[in-house]
Amino acid sequence: MSQLLRRFRAFRRQLEIAALELLASMLRLRRGLRPRWMAAAAVVAVLAAGLTVVVLPRATARSAASAHRRPAPMPTVVAEPSAPAAGLLSAAAFAGAGKRAPATAPLQRLPQVDLNGLSVAGIPPAALAAYVTAARTTNRTDPSCRVRWWLLAGIGLVESGHARSGGSAAPHWNGIAKPAIFGPRLDGSHGFAAIHDTDHGVVDGDKKWDRAVGPMQFLPSTWRSWGGTDKHGHLRDPQDIRAAAMAAAGYLCAGGSDLSQPQGMATAVYSYNHSFDYVRLVLSVAARYAGLNPDALGVNKLPHDKPAKKKQKGPGSASPAPSGAPASSGGGTGASPSPSSHSSSPSPSPSPSQGGPTIPPLPTPTSVFH
Repeated sequence: MSQLLRRFRAFRRQLEIAALELLASMLRLRRGLRPRWMAAAAVVAVLAAGLTVVVLPRATARSAASAHRRPAPMPTVVAEPSAPAAGLLSAAAFAGAGKRAPATAPLQRLPQVDLNGLSVAGIPPAALAAYVTAARTTNRTDPSCRVRWWLLAGIGLVESGHARSGGSAAPHWNGIAKPAIFGPRLDGSHGFAAIHDTDHGVVDGDKKWDRAVGPMQFLPSTWRSWGGTDKHGHLRDPQDIRAAAMAAAGYLCAGGSDLSQPQGMATAVYSYNHSFDYVRLVLSVAARYAGLNPDALGVNKLPHDKPAKKKQKGPGSASPAPSGAPASSGGGTGASPSPSSHSSSPSPSPSPSQGGPTIPPLPTPTSVFH
């Protein structure tokens, strides 16, 4: 019985992936389609995936009755990660990843995310299309990487809420964040490391200090390496989620790991942002989008960030909080997200009394994928 359930679930995953690829293809052609046809394409994609939710219990009952007569055929599916071995994701496994220049700036505080409320249907269509296209394109050019679209989606949510402050919630969002998304000035204040200007203000609009940019929050120096150029040889726009998702996939794959497996995912994400708690949150979100338990991606095997060193102050002074807020694999349940390091404003970072701007709460759509 359990074997039949696994087969049906694998078949359901194959239908979901096909539905997402169909939706991504339709979105790439959206300029030539009328709105009513776009809506019809989205409905077809959702129904194709949602159909298995209705069919699964009935088909399971029929298959159980006839299982003794003949074995059910195993459908061809994309292999999902196997459970990690005990102790696999030790701190030593991240030594090499920690030497790579990070793609983004550290988050001051991680956002709180209700993992139980996450659904693929809650990802803006243009963002979803960007993640799916980036994964498929990168895997064609580098078959050994095997990056998953839902891993990119995990980074996209944690870094910018899928560009929500850049207008991605609008029905006909074109994929370019407007207003543009910028992180705080990395001038050494508010606990951030000081990073002097590396791009003459071309990417981030600041000629004195660097700032992370776009939906995937690349540092200007990293964007120059991974952002790519358009047909005219110009550096692509980091505010374009399609370019940002491609850059993120390329950066993750450059580590040389198999990104279909827990250790490969974890070390690649750690190179993106050198924080174990960041990796824990990204993998937890990615797992929910994939319909997996976060522990299937080794979330329960990850180390934790070391607490920040306490500064000696006068009697009665408060101690600083640990760096990074640990994210539970069970999901946060706070009423509102914690502040992140990102801002859609081109102005300098907020003062300590204001805190950082928040990622807006995620919608709670009807779940059709898990």
